[in-house]
Order: sequence, then structure tokens, then C-alpha cells
Amino acid sequence: MTTYSNSAEAVIDLHAKGFTNDFQLFGNDLLWVQEGIFVRAGEFAILEYHEINVKKNRKREQVVFGIIAPYHNIKGILLNHYSSYTNRTPPVLVKKLNELSESGRQNRSGVHSN
Repeated sequence: MTTYSNSAEAVIDLHAKGFTNDFQLFGNDLLWVQEGIFVRAGEFAILEYHEINVKKNRKREQVVFGIIAPYHNIKGILLNHYSSYTNRTPPVLVKKLNELSESGRQNRSGVHSN
């Protein structure tokens, strides 16, 4: 299992794996930052994710997602920052994580394997 001490390490590793685009979450959709195109919930999947605890404040956590959008033929990264006492993981990401784990092709690090 790969362990990252910060989100920058996870992003660098994902870039090396071809996740070169950036996404931002808007409701249930993703904004593909480079092209300014919205990717609908049915058009993307999570291939891997990495949870990173912020050492300065243990109540804050970052999750780095490796996303694929086959319809657009792209792979990219979504960063989700939240603190355990103010925000929750958005429902669309919870659904996508459930789909990933139900596929039965996930190991303990949150990396989807084929």
C-alpha cells in the first residue's frame, strides 16, 4: 500500500500514471478545468483514491481522487478537502466510491486494479 505524507506526493504519483487533467466538483458533476467542460456523474468513475491526514489539524483530511472519464477520453485528479466537523464527502463521490468497492477489484490502498 502506498502511503503519502501530503497531497502533493499523491498528485505527483497520479501525474506519472497519466492523470494529467484537473477536475473541480460542482454539485454532482465535475468541471474539467483545462477545457471548461462539465462531465456528468454518469460519465466518470473513480479509479483510485488516497486519504491524507493533515498533521497540523487531525480533524482535517484531504482525499486525492484519480478520475477517468472515458466518454471524453481523459484521466485527471480531483482534490476533496474537508474537515470532519463541518463537511461531508459529497453524495456523488460516496456513490462512486461504493461502485469502486462493489466492483471487487480494489485493494486496501484504494487503488483500483484491473
